Amino acid sequence: MLNGHGGDINKLCDKYDLNPDEIMDFSASINPLGCPESVHKVVSERFDDIRNYPDSECVNLKKTIADKISCNDSNIIVGNGSNELFYLIPRAMKPRQGILMQPTFSEFKDALANANVEVVEIVNDDGNFPLINTNLSNLRNIEDGMVFLCNPNNPTGQLTLKSDILELVKRDSNRLIVVDEAFMDFVDDDEKYSVIKEAPLIDNLIVVRSLTKFYGFPGLRLGYLVANESIVNKLIQFKEPWTVNTFAQIAGQVAIDDVEFAVKTRQYVFREKAILYDGLAGIKGIRPLQPSVNFILVKIHNAEITASGIQDLLIKDNIIIRDCSNFIGLSDKYFRVAVRTRKENQKLLSALRLVLDSMISDETDQSNYVQEFVTG
Repeated sequence: MLNGHGGDINKLCDKYDLNPDEIMDFSASINPLGCPESVHKVVSERFDDIRNYPDSECVNLKKTIADKISCNDSNIIVGNGSNELFYLIPRAMKPRQGILMQPTFSEFKDALANANVEVVEIVNDDGNFPLINTNLSNLRNIEDGMVFLCNPNNPTGQLTLKSDILELVKRDSNRLIVVDEAFMDFVDDDEKYSVIKEAPLIDNLIVVRSLTKFYGFPGLRLGYLVANESIVNKLIQFKEPWTVNTFAQIAGQVAIDDVEFAVKTRQYVFREKAILYDGLAGIKGIRPLQPSVNFILVKIHNAEITASGIQDLLIKDNIIIRDCSNFIGLSDKYFRVAVRTRKENQKLLSALRLVLDSMISDETDQSNYVQEFVTG
C-alpha cells in the first residue's frame, strides 16, 4: 500500500500509546449503526461451519447479489473486499494505461502500479469540488486504457450522474471504465447515479461494490464486481481461489436480505450527516463540503493550521480523523470525518471547536508577540 488508508487503528494506537477500545475512529467511514443483528445471529448459529472449507465459487452469495440487482450469477465475481478486485482488474485486463481523476481513492493508483500499468492522472487541485464534469471533459480526450472512477468519490463525496458515466462508456469502446460504487448504498436516490444494472449489458464497464462499509463488518472483508460474461471469464483466469471465507459469505447473504436494516441506516445517516455538517460549518477556521454519503471532507481556512496538527491534538481526546494530505490534489489543509453516532459526533464537534480555538489563539498570541518585539 503506497499511499495510506483510513481506519488503521492499531498503528495509530501503537504510535500514541492508546487503547483501541477507547478510540472514536472518524477516519474510517463505516456504518455508524454497526453490523446488522441478523448477521450477528447467523454467524453465531453457524460457527461450526468453520470446520469445512468455504465455497470457492461463492454460489449462494452470488445468487443473492444477482437477485438484488437483476442479473445472472455469471455476471458476478466475489472478492475478499473490493480491494482484491481493484488489484485483480488491471492484472487481468492488462490495459495500455490507467487513467485517474485525482483526488480519489488511493488504492486505484496502487493497483495499477502493482500491475506495472502506466498511470495518467487528471488532477483537480484548485480546491473547488465538485468539478467532476470538468474532469470528465478532459478525460474524453484520452483514448483507450482503463479509467477508474469513484462514485461517490472518496474523499470528496462528489457524485457523477449515471448519464454522464454512460456517455463516457459509449464514447470509446476500447476504453474500459471501472466504477467504484463502494459508498453507493448510502446515497439517496441512487438510481440517478449507479450504473450497476447496466454493467452486465456493456462490453467496457465494470462496477465494484463493497459490502463491508454499509453493513458494518470491515473485518470480514467482502466485495463484489458486476460485468458482462466475457469480462468476468477473463478476470476469473487471474483470480486466486479460496479468498472469501465462510463467515463473510454467510454475512453477505443475510445482510443483503435485511431490507429493514438498509432502510434504517439510510434514514439515520441522512439525519446525522446533516447535523454533523451544520456543526462543522459553525466552527471558525474550517469549511465542510456538502456531504452526499456518510463522510465529510473539511477544508482548513487558516495558513498556520494543518490537518496533521489537528489530528495530533484530537488524538489526545481519543478521537481519530483522516488527514487527507496524502491524497493527490489535496494538501495538509484537508481532513475527512465519518458520520458516527449522535453522541460521538457531538464529542467530535466539541473537541474540534476547542482544538481550533486554542490553535487560533496560540497563533494570535505569537503574532502579537512578534509585533510587540518589532515595534518595541
